[in-house]
Amino acid sequence: MNQQSDIQADIEAIGQIPIVENLLEVICRSTGMGFAAIARVTEEHWIACSVRDEINFGLIPGGELKLETTICHEIRQSGREVIIDHVADDPQFCTHHTPAMYGFQSYISMPIIRKDGSFFGTLCAIDPRPAKLQNPQTINMFKLFADLIAFHLNAIEQMDTEYKNISDERRDIERREIFNRELEAANRKLAETKRELQAAVTRLTESEEKLLQAIETGRMGTWSIDPATTQVTMSGFIKEMFGFPTDSEPSMEEIMDAVDPDYRQMLIDVLSNAISNHQSSDTEYPITNRLTNERKWVKATGRVFLDANGNATEYSGVLMDITERKTDDLRKNDFIGMVSHELKTPLTSLGAYIQMLYAKAQKTEDVFTANALEKANTQVKKMGTMINGFLNVSRLESGKIQLLKMDFRLDELVKEVIAEISLVNPSHNIIFLPCQPLTINADSDKIGNVLSNLLSNAIKYSPKGKNIEVVCQMVDDYAQVSVHDQGMGIKPHDIEKLFNRFYRVNNKHTQHISGFGIGLYLSAEIIERHDGKIWVESESGVGSTFYFSLPLAG
Repeated sequence: MNQQSDIQADIEAIGQIPIVENLLEVICRSTGMGFAAIARVTEEHWIACSVRDEINFGLIPGGELKLETTICHEIRQSGREVIIDHVADDPQFCTHHTPAMYGFQSYISMPIIRKDGSFFGTLCAIDPRPAKLQNPQTINMFKLFADLIAFHLNAIEQMDTEYKNISDERRDIERREIFNRELEAANRKLAETKRELQAAVTRLTESEEKLLQAIETGRMGTWSIDPATTQVTMSGFIKEMFGFPTDSEPSMEEIMDAVDPDYRQMLIDVLSNAISNHQSSDTEYPITNRLTNERKWVKATGRVFLDANGNATEYSGVLMDITERKTDDLRKNDFIGMVSHELKTPLTSLGAYIQMLYAKAQKTEDVFTANALEKANTQVKKMGTMINGFLNVSRLESGKIQLLKMDFRLDELVKEVIAEISLVNPSHNIIFLPCQPLTINADSDKIGNVLSNLLSNAIKYSPKGKNIEVVCQMVDDYAQVSVHDQGMGIKPHDIEKLFNRFYRVNNKHTQHISGFGIGLYLSAEIIERHDGKIWVESESGVGSTFYFSLPLAG
């Protein structure tokens, strides 16, 4: 037989094992991973023999991947399993070509070794999300299943070999005898496997009970939604949070009635988007207990599960009581707002005195004092800008910032902001490329603040004399603005946190640059409240381009 025939025979052999589909289902259910497969791995080929695909990876039995693009190729050489909880955090595989090529973040692959010591292939699973795989239960389960597959392959191979060696005149009799012996051995092994599976199920049940206990201890509960009927199932903790009887099955309408009216449409949009686009969700919103009228804050995270055809079958997740954390945040914001407000009055007075003394020093031609007072006035203005930033954070998170929307020309606003920034920062050349008239409906002051912040950052983080390029253009039904600098750039691990509150890139190049990490946070919040989008593209050592887009008016 040629190699292609051998591989086809291996695929058929896997197909003869009656428990393969159940094994792959157990793997997906117990680990939460969306793709599991048994692969035949040779010196030249990677072939899928059996597949469970809940993430539309696209492989079917007989499907082939290029061997050099897989991690299984390395497992064949080493003979050892590979387990990755989170690719981005794994020192060995964070830069490996395979995760980037196939888009997964978690991975586990166990070698399948035949009785004679030869390498058959792997039992593997992947998922685009991180997963907790580095634990004895998961590892032992994969080893057990890999050994079980190898046992069945050996049994099938042995039966085939013995069938071929039986003489014609004794073939029927000996075949029955061999079959009976193999069947008895298989039955014994199946009985043993059943016991092991039952033990695994027991351990899994115990783990689920411990998980539920941990969830309840952490003031969390589980929920699920049927995408077809919108029927909601929730744990007792969540029912208690919302004020529903523990033996009730509340409808979606009843649940939404308990959600703060200002957050209902947002929550409806999140649920609809997750189910329609098969996306994960993470949202926070306040609710009112139907029995006690007590207001609480909750955080809900969820994931959509798909069938083999890519249809949503379940949308489920966890809900957590975050009232205490939210209350602390509100107290902090109130404190920041109060302190910042109290600082403004003496700072304003200080600025007035400095300006008065500056005018007097100029009048008396006291150059030294005038220069010192001018520098002091600059620092007072910087302090005022910082205090205003803290006040805006406090107002934003307490819901006190109002958007005064009106139609205006975005391209004209960009020109105005560039003119203001250029006047006080002549050290950089800001280039505004030609732009067509673009009208948006927004709060012009708030959008101006965003532009000012992006331009100020470009000036702060790029060398003097460098060009800063501003582009304003229409992209589909949106007006898009970009600010490009030739500065130090941003590393990938900093980009994902860049728009978080109080986050600053910390390295030797930024230590001398002042700031509290609130400008980009405020900018992101303002853009999002205008139904827009803000993002950054950057290369360390080359420069950065910040973008934001807003819907066009009308």
